[in-house]
Amino acid sequence: MQAEEKELSADTEGRIKRFKFALSLSRKAGKALCGTPLVCDAIRAGALEFVIISKGASENSKKRVSNCATHYKTKILYTELTPEELGAAVGKAALACIGVTDKNLAFNVERNLY
Repeated sequence: MQAEEKELSADTEGRIKRFKFALSLSRKAGKALCGTPLVCDAIRAGALEFVIISKGASENSKKRVSNCATHYKTKILYTELTPEELGAAVGKAALACIGVTDKNLAFNVERNLY
């Protein structure tokens, strides 16, 4: 049997595009924090609505953020984007995680993730 290639439907591509736009909008508004150390500090301060972790993040980064988020009861969202795609969405280099601080922007980002 040959491995089937999974093609993204037009709806899925549009949703990913809207998700990336919502992330870039939150970054431009100053309501997104990029990088594991900044995200963990914001979780401890209680300033984040949720954290987005990329599919290709290192195990150490995933463990560090998820332990911190679990302890402080912060929502974690896992995305299928690579660190390079996640970083490009907000105008940065490769990023393991992004935290969103604004409630309304967080709703918009989360709505387009699934």
